[in-house]
Amino acid sequence: MAQSRLEKIGTIYSKIRGFLGSGAIRPEQIPLWYDVYEAFPPKYEPRWDRPHSTQPAKKILYQEDIVRARFYEVFGRQEVIDLNTTGKLKSQIFIDKYMTLHTEGHPAESLWDLTIQALELEGVKFNAKDKDNFEKAPSEENAKPVKPQLSLKDLFESTTPK
Repeated sequence: MAQSRLEKIGTIYSKIRGFLGSGAIRPEQIPLWYDVYEAFPPKYEPRWDRPHSTQPAKKILYQEDIVRARFYEVFGRQEVIDLNTTGKLKSQIFIDKYMTLHTEGHPAESLWDLTIQALELEGVKFNAKDKDNFEKAPSEENAKPVKPQLSLKDLFESTTPK
């Protein structure tokens, strides 16, 4: 197969199709997007020399984005995003409750405070002086035993003779 490696000649689709035709790649090595591209080809071929659209790109900003930004501004960005867990993030729990109260028709001026109050009633801990500590209260069966806080100073003061 004597095709150019230059990105300006052909598309990635035409290159993969050429690789398949020449036997350079086996059928089990086909990229995942290849079958989707063949089933739903784009309206216009994605080439480098295609004229650009004159329409400005649409700004996509949802109401929940505004709520999430305010949440992180008020409570901080202390939560860890772990893709291996199935639970919701604290910010998402807050946004879900906010949107639920919004669809129920509560006034927009008091919606933020109503959301905080509703989450407190559902067992969410919220300390006004420590805004980063916005955690769900542990349930009875999942509660971990509290470990005593020890310092080395306290430990050595009790063992040294006076």
